[in-house]
Amino acid sequence: MSARRPLPDRLEVAAPALAALVARLVSHAPGSVRTRALEAAFDRARDAFNRADMQAVFALFADDVEYVPPPPLYGGPPLRGRDTVLAFWIEQLGRFRSSSIENLSIEEAGPGHFVRRARLRHVPASEADPLEYVILQTTELRAGRVVRQVNELEGPA
Repeated sequence: MSARRPLPDRLEVAAPALAALVARLVSHAPGSVRTRALEAAFDRARDAFNRADMQAVFALFADDVEYVPPPPLYGGPPLRGRDTVLAFWIEQLGRFRSSSIENLSIEEAGPGHFVRRARLRHVPASEADPLEYVILQTTELRAGRVVRQVNELEGPA
């Protein structure tokens, strides 16, 4: 998978502590710089998800992250830990022929808090209709790492 990763993703996966330091530095930049960096980060996450590169998607998740998956895929208690989240998504992607995400909007809701509105589409391995939905994803960063992420269903796509 790493041969297809863009350089920023390779660096994030190989040196997450350095990437977290960069994220902390960017958090102190002027608003316009933070906005561009935020959009670029979520675009990279979108691209990594769409190529099924879960290592890159979750590279900056804290080891003890609290994660609430999208409700159409999961209805249990929050998942705990980066490895658990990674295993969840690897299992989910194995259920579908393809999965994709499209960023609809991204905003900084406060220091270290971001809200992304995104459309997800999962195409089953069978001939069943695709599963499509829109989420509101709230992400909390601390020290450049994702410490909490909650995905709530917004409504039909």
